[in-house]
Amino acid sequence: MESIKVNRHRLRETFDQISAIGATKRGGVHRLALSDADWEARDLLKTWCDESGYTLRVDRMGSMFARRAGTDAGLAPVVIGSHLDSQPMAGRFDGPAGVLTALEVLRTLDDHDVATRHPIDLVNWTNEEGARFSPPLMASGVYAGIKELDFALGCTDVSGVSVSTELKRIGYAGAEPVGGPVAAYIELHIEQGTVLQDAGATIGAVSGVVGIRDTMVEIVGEDTHAGPLPMERRRDALVAAAEMILAARKIGLAHKPDARVTIGRLSVPSNSHSVVPGRVEMTLDIRHPEQAAIDLLQVELEANFRLIAGRSDVEVTFRPLWNYKAVAFDEALRSAIADASQTLGYKQLSLPSRAGHDAWNMARIAPSAMIFIPCRDGISHNEAEFASDEDIAAGADVLLAATRFADAKY
Repeated sequence: MESIKVNRHRLRETFDQISAIGATKRGGVHRLALSDADWEARDLLKTWCDESGYTLRVDRMGSMFARRAGTDAGLAPVVIGSHLDSQPMAGRFDGPAGVLTALEVLRTLDDHDVATRHPIDLVNWTNEEGARFSPPLMASGVYAGIKELDFALGCTDVSGVSVSTELKRIGYAGAEPVGGPVAAYIELHIEQGTVLQDAGATIGAVSGVVGIRDTMVEIVGEDTHAGPLPMERRRDALVAAAEMILAARKIGLAHKPDARVTIGRLSVPSNSHSVVPGRVEMTLDIRHPEQAAIDLLQVELEANFRLIAGRSDVEVTFRPLWNYKAVAFDEALRSAIADASQTLGYKQLSLPSRAGHDAWNMARIAPSAMIFIPCRDGISHNEAEFASDEDIAAGADVLLAATRFADAKY
């Protein structure tokens, strides 16, 4: 199979145009799922697909599928893509890099008159980030049968507005059923870490996604006035939470290099300068490549939190939020990504993903793989997030080769 490369100039122009939608003053984007900015970005993607003659379908979760026809319409599609929604005040590469390189793959196949047996579908998944509507990875989760459609459509944001309502408002409440056969799924993404940068590598052939478990931790003491009650008699939930956060970091470091333990969200309902906080809610996030290690970390963390609660005269309870088990990506696709990188002259290495991606869900129903490209200093979910034009184009070249391999193999 002859190696071909994507159109660098066109890819850069496409990226610049989508990055202008929801752009922030510091060079990032603020494009929450189903917001007006997401609506505008979707419409631009639709325009590009219409101009290229790709048939656009929208399913009931609002996910967009743009199809380049294959020679055998009876075959299941090879699906490539990612998402256009962002975290609040975040970077412009997380998600769009996967969608726009997928679009460029389709355009490059057209440029070179390359026929594929399978249809090739570009996908833009709805609400990957989960920043506005929880949980994340929502639409791909419904597609893979992990989440129920009615549950997802009924999820609401902090204002009580549902996914269903917003899909209708922006005109992306599609009629297509959610789900269907997939020959293979490939997603390009920035690494969101420093492994590739530190190794001087351009391409990551992702081995799989680590397990991730989130737990809601509630600490209950007693609200009281900040002045009259002596400090030694306080039942301060926030002080106990602070000790638990430090304990979580210590435990995570004790299980390096593979463990990741994070308290990423904290809620103090009283939220007043003159009230000793009597209740705190916080989210505990545990990540590790091995499920057994996650179980052990959970036990150790809960035991430590209970000891702290006892010393602080507060109560602590734990409520499971979600538990995504680790997945391994398809060996043949991973090898194809590594081989294509070598053929094209790009240094590559194998590494796991420590963040959740839609490929995580899709791996449960189809041969799946991910391609990572470097992310400067590992900074992501931040306006300073950056990936170079050269690395994005290199990733697109490898995505093109991997797509053609999948078309030939599956």
